Amino acid sequence: MYRLFVLMAVGVSLISACSSDNAGEQAPVEVAKVSASPHPSGERLAYIVGCVNCHHQTPKEIMNAPPLMVVQGYSFPEFKKLLETGATRDGRDMYAQGSIMGIVAREQLSHLTDDEITAIHEFLQKGWTVERAALEEAKIATFPPPTFLKQ
Repeated sequence: MYRLFVLMAVGVSLISACSSDNAGEQAPVEVAKVSASPHPSGERLAYIVGCVNCHHQTPKEIMNAPPLMVVQGYSFPEFKKLLETGATRDGRDMYAQGSIMGIVAREQLSHLTDDEITAIHEFLQKGWTVERAALEEAKIATFPPPTFLKQ
C-alpha cells in the first residue's frame, strides 16, 4: 500500500512538473556537434593500426618485417594497393603467400579511408626517419621477453 502511495505521489509530481504556462513550447536543446577531423593524423594512425609495432617494436625473431623506410619508395597508388590487397609494388602477393602483412592488409587495413591512407603515406614519407625507427626498436629491450623464447 505504501509503494502505491509513493508511486502516485511521484506520478503527480511528474505531471505537475511537465505542465506549465507554456505547455506547447519546449526549451531549446543544445546539441553537441561532432565532426571528424578534416585531416586524420598519419602519425597517430601509424601507431594505432600497428605499422610501427610490427615493423619496429617486435623482435625480428618473431616478425621479420622490413623497416618502414621502405614506404618512401612507394608512390601513393602503390602504397594504397599494398594496404588494400597485400600486394607489393613489384607484384608479390603477400596474402597468397600467407604473410602477416598480406592478411592484415586484406582483413584490416583495407577498411581505411582514402584520407587515412593518404595521411599514413604522407607521415611515412616525410615524418618517419631512420633515427625515429631506431628509437622505436630500442624499446624492444625494455619489453618482457615472449614466454615462448624463455629457456
